[in-house]
Amino acid sequence: MNKNILITIKKELRSIIRDKKTIFRMLLFPLIIPAMIMLYGTMYDSLEESSENTYKIGIDYQVSKEEIEILKNFHLEYKECDSKECLEEAYKEKEIEAYISYNKEINTYEIYSDSSSTSGMVISSVIEEYLNSYSTLLTNTYLINEKIDLDKAYNHFNIAYEDLGSSNYMLSVLLSVSFTYIIMAICMSTSSMATGVTATERENGTLETILTFPIKKTELLTGKYLSSVILGFVSSLIGLILTIISLNIGKNFYTMFEGFELILSFKTIIASILIIICASFFIAGVALALTSFSKTYKEAQSSTTMLQMLCIVPMFVSLIEMDVTNIYYIIPICNFEQILMDLFTNTYSLVSILLTLASTFIYITIVLIYIIKSYNSEKILFAK
Repeated sequence: MNKNILITIKKELRSIIRDKKTIFRMLLFPLIIPAMIMLYGTMYDSLEESSENTYKIGIDYQVSKEEIEILKNFHLEYKECDSKECLEEAYKEKEIEAYISYNKEINTYEIYSDSSSTSGMVISSVIEEYLNSYSTLLTNTYLINEKIDLDKAYNHFNIAYEDLGSSNYMLSVLLSVSFTYIIMAICMSTSSMATGVTATERENGTLETILTFPIKKTELLTGKYLSSVILGFVSSLIGLILTIISLNIGKNFYTMFEGFELILSFKTIIASILIIICASFFIAGVALALTSFSKTYKEAQSSTTMLQMLCIVPMFVSLIEMDVTNIYYIIPICNFEQILMDLFTNTYSLVSILLTLASTFIYITIVLIYIIKSYNSEKILFAK
């Protein structure tokens, strides 16, 4: 490689290593990944455990022996009151979490709970299940007294279920978030580097001095571009490693990952590294192009905000469970995140990989041609 290009790469990387703020931003998103995986796993397990919690409710009617058993099965502890006013007072004093009032006139059980809170919604659902079970018990008792065969009364036909889904919704969202942060790490690090290519040096008045040295514009630009690519690749590679480690740890500690198989083969790892390299080359080029007209550091930062926002799009695609077609794999940034998720869940196809690589090569070529033309302009290099 050209000596001047190597010197420029070393200079830029050295300046980044010395800048603690940039290093922090570069590592921020990779470090968020394991934190998110552990948080999602803990939240999911908490929701699973909440279904076995014991809830305290109030009632203003006398329960039968059968009802007592049903209440126990649904983990409901009850407090008997002689009036609705008594129930309201017990709720205000926080002796109970919800209550049921029986209206004899219209033969209706009225459920009172705080629907604005998660716990209130859960309790209301549990109470409704309890009452439905009691209703079924009364129906069965009536049918038996009428000497009607329960099997004939209920089982008119059989129902069989077959799950067509490959994974649970929450796990799919978590994977999407994880791979979003991997690509986001490239955007954050390359954007930081891009602001220093011309914006910071132009603002500090050092760019003109550098160009008086025996170095060509193309060599200077290539060195800065490659240093940005290296920084983006290292940042995302750290994120990928942390994601793989965190998902493997999650499988052993959280029920959310039950049945989840993370595909870790030589082909998968090589393909994912290749995708990250392509993403680094493309995003670094776009970041340079976006900051080319910036005169100050703040202006350069603002111009790269759009690039970082694009990384969030695939995450929303997963949230709404939108079907992904082959066209999606030619959309830059979105395709990088999707193909990484496909690779590690073994849902990829050769067509999707080829579409991603081919389209990325075209985009990189277009971006580089634009950058070369832009930085050959005196207006770009010496704009004030």
